[in-house]
Amino acid sequence: METRKNILVIEKSPVMLKQLDEQLDRLGFPFRCVGTPDMTMEQLEALVPDVTIIGPTLGEDAWFECIQKLKIVKPGMPVLLCCKDEALEQKALHAPFSGIWCFDPDLGIEALSTILREAIRSGQESESLPDFPVLVGKSREIRRIREKVDAVADKDITVLITGESGTGKELIARSLHYYSSRNKGPLIKINCGALPDELLESEVFGFQKGAFTGAHKNKPGRLELAHEGTLFVDEIGDLSLSLQVKFLQVLEDKAFSRLGGVRDRTVDTRVIAATNRDLSRKVREGSFRKDLFFRLNVMHIEAPPLRDRPEDIPLMTEYFMHKYCFEFRKGPLKPPERILNALKTYPWPGNVRELENVIRRVIVLRDWDAALHDIGRTDAGVGRKSSPFSKALGSIRPWGDGKIDKFFRKPGVSLKKITRAYVGEVEQKAISQALRNSNWNRKKAAESLGVSYKTLLNRIEELHIRP
Repeated sequence: METRKNILVIEKSPVMLKQLDEQLDRLGFPFRCVGTPDMTMEQLEALVPDVTIIGPTLGEDAWFECIQKLKIVKPGMPVLLCCKDEALEQKALHAPFSGIWCFDPDLGIEALSTILREAIRSGQESESLPDFPVLVGKSREIRRIREKVDAVADKDITVLITGESGTGKELIARSLHYYSSRNKGPLIKINCGALPDELLESEVFGFQKGAFTGAHKNKPGRLELAHEGTLFVDEIGDLSLSLQVKFLQVLEDKAFSRLGGVRDRTVDTRVIAATNRDLSRKVREGSFRKDLFFRLNVMHIEAPPLRDRPEDIPLMTEYFMHKYCFEFRKGPLKPPERILNALKTYPWPGNVRELENVIRRVIVLRDWDAALHDIGRTDAGVGRKSSPFSKALGSIRPWGDGKIDKFFRKPGVSLKKITRAYVGEVEQKAISQALRNSNWNRKKAAESLGVSYKTLLNRIEELHIRP
């Protein structure tokens, strides 16, 4: 066992702290440091830990926050959670991050030795991996994703990841790569929706000198660059039928030819594909090859939308808050309860990406209300005004097909315009209801909606709401 690792122990009880210290000393770990649950991330970073042990006397909220901070300071660092036997299985099941080990302090030094050996080995493997993936969440959906990643990461099979934009499909793909035997090789990404067919073909498969005007030298494609690693094909649902044939050859024969080439080249790479499209429907419509779909869909992982796992939103909010406070070197800015309630009820059309951008903006502005006023103005919906008045969303019935059909009869229709119209209607109804409930006491209405008084006044004016 590598005994020169620096072990950080976070524990409140002097008795338990002494017990862990004696056990580590007997196991031959001379480099140890002690931390407290309220330490800042800068303080934790200064301790330069290789492994962290969190003691059993910390409450669940405290060790959640400790793990959050540690996973931001050093994402790949193993964290050992010391907890009593009756709570062991439940705590392990609900661990909000990967790279967490649990052990029972009553089982003695042998149990600690075994778990330390496994954790250190895992930590050494992750030290060489840049941009270590962190899957945040303790919901049933996220636990299922972790279980699937653990089950198939080291199996050299094709994986298809589906889900809406912003749900973390790329993060899942990175997890599959980093926990596989190919993690010493490259992870190469190609986005099928970012380039036209002609450029996409040369980008993926490469080209030979003279293949077209301007091809002055041979150029390997991303597929060759992913040799002995992983090729992540994002938005594969946007792939044209002609390129689908070439991808099928890669999956079936592990062979391809460069653009303008005269011979096939073999490649040893694992393919992970992702899409926000319904590939089954595209197969029925004839715009996606059935044989390619079956080749891709050996293992399917679905990334759930954020609105389907609201129990993860407070945890993710805290995580992103710590992350950007650490990045921007700012003090913590805990969200008030009313803000957390608003975040949990907002439908998040941009999913995790939208939530992360909102929290980043909050930390920069140091103002929860100001940032939430423009909620929805992320890359998931640029220029769209969405509602911070989230509490009322649950009581508003969604539009039926008839109302949506009216938009398609208008010129210049777009999803952005439909969404803006729907959200504006919901917001107007929510504000009007709150004002009626408070007898037009705007201060009380603002409190019930979870927004600032100034934000409410601005929206009343913009939406022309009158008694």
